[in-house]
Amino acid sequence: MTATSMYHVTPKPDHLLVRPFAALDAGNRTTQWITPTGKVMTIPSVIKKLEPWEEAEFDEESVFVEVRDSDGNTTERFVIGAEAQSQKGTPAFEVNKVELAKHFIYATLEPSATQSTVVIECLRIALPDARNLENVALLKELEGVYEFIRNGKHIVASVRHIEPVDETRPAYHYAKENGLFQSPKSLNGILDLGGGTGIGRLYSPSGSLNRQADVIVPGTYSLAEKIDAALLPTTGFSQDLGLIMDAIENGTFTIGTSGIGFADLFEKCRNTWLEDIRGKLRTKWGQYFSEIGEVLIIGGSASLAAPIQKSTNGRFKVAANPQTMSIKGMIL
Repeated sequence: MTATSMYHVTPKPDHLLVRPFAALDAGNRTTQWITPTGKVMTIPSVIKKLEPWEEAEFDEESVFVEVRDSDGNTTERFVIGAEAQSQKGTPAFEVNKVELAKHFIYATLEPSATQSTVVIECLRIALPDARNLENVALLKELEGVYEFIRNGKHIVASVRHIEPVDETRPAYHYAKENGLFQSPKSLNGILDLGGGTGIGRLYSPSGSLNRQADVIVPGTYSLAEKIDAALLPTTGFSQDLGLIMDAIENGTFTIGTSGIGFADLFEKCRNTWLEDIRGKLRTKWGQYFSEIGEVLIIGGSASLAAPIQKSTNGRFKVAANPQTMSIKGMIL
């Protein structure tokens, strides 16, 4: 990545905005992008494709899109975010991440409030592994011109280049640039805990990714499965895992409006989930432990890993801004 910031946008006369960089991180639980003014936006990673007779609204956590063809005809309508969630749309963990990007790309294709046309020189999109040539090729197909209505506003957007970015790499870059590693000359790591899965990676002092040390760990979907299994003898039927994850996130530990709570089960299930993570890290990183300085824990589920920070005396530590570090690092 270059040191150029996407905050340096070039306004053009009347209606055109040129953005050197934009970023999209469509995860299993949330999708993030950064507005032309530098604000981080976070919405639930849920999509609801709309039939011609169906309606949808938009708000701070929703984006309503009508795609147009070259003749100006509407070819597709969908809503992403909280509104899609309320309409029982499809959650991201049920969709291929590259397929997800085809729709969630519209969230980040926004000009300034007073303009209707935007040119994005480089759009960075997070992928689990940017070496996957098939997925990279599919993302490259998203380069081009888009005409659509976004939250009631007609927009023409041009994406000149798409750059796939390995997950955890932007967060490492952000941490290094901001002096967050106490031992920058040591091997340091990022553990990104998400909804579907988590990923841990180690980086050399020069910033090189140690591919042999890549480790995939269970995300909060696995934690929700453990809670569901613990509830089953009492409830008699399986619960909506998405609602269980919502209940963990909002701290109510109550599934939707059902009145079914799991506060008494949460700590035990979380400890089992964290032990699964520790086991995978010990297996994959055991040979590197004597060389590792620190591992920053990021992602939407980072706060749940606070016991790991305590048990390692801060060697593994939850980042101060775990949910925004990655997306901010994508535009450095």
